[in-house]
Amino acid sequence: MRVWTRQHQPDGSRHWVAVDGDQAIIAWLQNALLLQLGESPFWVDWGIPITQTLLTQVWPDYYTTMTQQRFAGYFASLTIIREPQSDNPAYRINAILPDGTTWQSGKNKFNQSFSQTGPY
Repeated sequence: MRVWTRQHQPDGSRHWVAVDGDQAIIAWLQNALLLQLGESPFWVDWGIPITQTLLTQVWPDYYTTMTQQRFAGYFASLTIIREPQSDNPAYRINAILPDGTTWQSGKNKFNQSFSQTGPY
């Protein structure tokens, strides 16, 4: 599988790069979680209703669960759990890739250079 994503450069610019293998699945999951609901031209029901979440202060648990179910087949194990101590909508992703490699979201756990939101 190949996924195209923007990679952040040290000078602050972003360049489109192709990502293959396990990194592609993780980049695809990250990009899907960063979509606004209805933003994708291919899958209108993918994404998180961020604007409504911020205005109503209702956590988007349903949409993160739907995303987790869509991507579960690409992982040996995938969980997306709401962070209970956070006042903002924040979720922790724990995944086991098919080869047994573990991956956790977080500032110190993963190289965010392939994330749309940028490196920490």
